[in-house]
Amino acid sequence: MLEVIMSKSASKFIARAVSKIKARRGVAGERAKIRPPADVETAGHAGANPHPKFLYHGGAVVLDPQVFAIYLGDWTNPTNQARVKRLDQYLTDLVASRYMNILSQYGCGTRGKFIGSAFVNNANHVLHESDIHLILQSAFNSGSVPEPINHNNTYIVFLDDLTGVKDRGLGVVVCEPKSDNAFGYHNVFTTAANNPCNYAIIPGLSDTCLGETCGASSTCSLQVSQTQEQRQTQVASHEFAEMISNPNGDAWFDGSSGDEDGDICNGLPGTITVARRTWTVQRMYSKADDVRSNGTSICVLPPAKPIASLVPNVARL
Repeated sequence: MLEVIMSKSASKFIARAVSKIKARRGVAGERAKIRPPADVETAGHAGANPHPKFLYHGGAVVLDPQVFAIYLGDWTNPTNQARVKRLDQYLTDLVASRYMNILSQYGCGTRGKFIGSAFVNNANHVLHESDIHLILQSAFNSGSVPEPINHNNTYIVFLDDLTGVKDRGLGVVVCEPKSDNAFGYHNVFTTAANNPCNYAIIPGLSDTCLGETCGASSTCSLQVSQTQEQRQTQVASHEFAEMISNPNGDAWFDGSSGDEDGDICNGLPGTITVARRTWTVQRMYSKADDVRSNGTSICVLPPAKPIASLVPNVARL
């Protein structure tokens, strides 16, 4: 088990971070058992602009995200090592792909960069949000993971197959034997160096995890017919999109439901192809398409060209 000795100052910054996240939108996680509304599942046909309250609320977004992957736990066996290489390649391709052409409308830019990855040891298989903050802070302190001095840094934390999250304060239970309600989530905390650390938690999403969460339900947002890689890349795209378009919970979201862009299209997979490599992603909500089509095109795959920013002078982290 990772042992961490906290100073009084470290305890204070963890307490501040935990108090902030309880009030944030966007940390309820990618819903596991709830399918999108029928109008979204059929790509609209519910009348003009069915999501009129999905708006910009003035908060900062991430511009041209710099993505770093963290593999938390035991990734030593050959199968997991091969999975790491694939997931690194996926993130490299995702941020350089046309997928960014959807997110450009929210002021997030048209291209990001994958800046590296690291293994971080952890033997605690039931994580609380405060555990995650301590683990990340320790990694920043040791230099094994770069401190988010560049506020456009985003961290994708992949958990090993034995590790889940159980945090009653957030209302998030991920890949645990009972009461599972999410397949991933994103959040933010302020590091000891006073930098925002935006991160997404992506669990192993093994067959066992799906069985504990959904059984064989057709209403599950992931399916046992998908490979483990397809599940992880689909969830990673969902959380990545939300993490850069609504990092602090005060930028782009639906003011009535609290849904972020990933939530509206939750559980609707698609694919992207980069250099002949095809990856599963989640279709993403496009406000521009929603308005332009009077609600008949909502959850889209990447267009050939970037969608112009819907709001001039969007705030940046």
